[in-house]
Amino acid sequence: MERIHIIDDRKDFCVAFTSMIKRMGYPCEVSNSISEGMQRLWDKPGELIFINGNLPEGSSLDYIGELSLSPGTPDVVVITANGNSDNAESAIRAGAWDYLVKPITYDKLEETVTRCLTHRAARRDYELKAVFDRGSIIGSSPRFEQVLQKLAIVSRSIGNVLLIGETGTGKELLAKAIHKNSDRADKAFIVVDCTNLPTTLAESILLGHAKGAFTDAKEASDGLFKQADGGTIFLDEIGDLDLSIQKSLLRVLQERSFRPLKSLKEVQSDFRVVAATNKNLTEMVEKGEFRRDLYYRLRTNVVEVPPLRERREDIEPLVRHFADYICEQLKMPEKKISQDFINAMEIYDFPGNVRDVINIMHTAVSNSFDVGMLYVHHLPREVRAFLMKHSLAGEETQNRGDVLDITPSDLYYGEDFPTIKEVRRQVVDQMESEYLNRLIERFGADVAALCNVSGMSRARLYELLSKHGMSLKK
Repeated sequence: MERIHIIDDRKDFCVAFTSMIKRMGYPCEVSNSISEGMQRLWDKPGELIFINGNLPEGSSLDYIGELSLSPGTPDVVVITANGNSDNAESAIRAGAWDYLVKPITYDKLEETVTRCLTHRAARRDYELKAVFDRGSIIGSSPRFEQVLQKLAIVSRSIGNVLLIGETGTGKELLAKAIHKNSDRADKAFIVVDCTNLPTTLAESILLGHAKGAFTDAKEASDGLFKQADGGTIFLDEIGDLDLSIQKSLLRVLQERSFRPLKSLKEVQSDFRVVAATNKNLTEMVEKGEFRRDLYYRLRTNVVEVPPLRERREDIEPLVRHFADYICEQLKMPEKKISQDFINAMEIYDFPGNVRDVINIMHTAVSNSFDVGMLYVHHLPREVRAFLMKHSLAGEETQNRGDVLDITPSDLYYGEDFPTIKEVRRQVVDQMESEYLNRLIERFGADVAALCNVSGMSRARLYELLSKHGMSLKK
């Protein structure tokens, strides 16, 4: 049976709301604050969340993303007593399923619940059928799993795809995965680097040219769009494309036909477009820097790729993968990795994302020479400098008496002597529990402060609280 949550500081409204939900036959969990709701979602996952648009802790729009990442990946409906078109638009853009204005009748609530749960069931069935071969893609954090689920769905569609994400997040790798999992997998995958596409040669490169079209055109040549016939063309960093080229590109995308430079004949090509950008195309459209009609043509399916700092659970597997890969390329023995090295990497911000991981691991492996274990001092100087600043900044916010003094002296060593992995797990569990206790003692139930000081996301904070049976009590 699907579980529904309500997060609202108005207790009288929660009573009436719960009564209507139970009348529909669903269990309902009530929370009067964001922090309480997040904790309850980890303890009792739900499929659908109704949340007041404005709570004492702030606008619910700031929390929609994190709520949807809680166990069960629930859909979120915003409810408000003062609805307006701008707030409704902001809610949907933030990821809300719907936006309801009080007073809410039983019929309206039942209609919303039924439609949402029906859609969830259909989506779940579709995702189960959408088998996705991730290939060399690494990552299993909740944020990244959502991306992979979206990729599985868009791979089976026929519309254009727009990948949005910072530099180094692996957009080309994801584009290749879309192609590989589509019905075009046995055809060409053509990459166009829009950043380095010269304006004077762009038409010839993209559309081709006839023999004699210009001085060096001794033979006719197919353009990249023709080479992508039957397959996929990947327009990388399309935000860097010159406006004059954008106009020509629009017609190609609309008609799937074009005339090569100086040619008398139209050329047909059946291609699919996957585009990527690290820029805010919406802002560029408003400034006149990107064609509005081209933007809407590209964004049939939009996939937002989160930066690495927002999915830190993926850092360790990436580090281990690239350590092994680099050693193999250099024909070196495999390197073991110290826990201090992993901890340091999980603190670093990675402004260049996965590309940063690769570069850092190349340096670390080189700096380790013949040593079989990677340690923190093998990291590049700029990374160690960042870690030192981070460490000293942390010390400045705490008294010396707050330093954790956890030791492994009380670990369990039974008749079956434990493995190092088990001992490490025990130490980590003990450290986490003690750290959380002291963190809450110092900063109370202020979730924003807890996350800011600890460096954890709200989702990770509530995950650990649930793991150790703790709650945030004001």
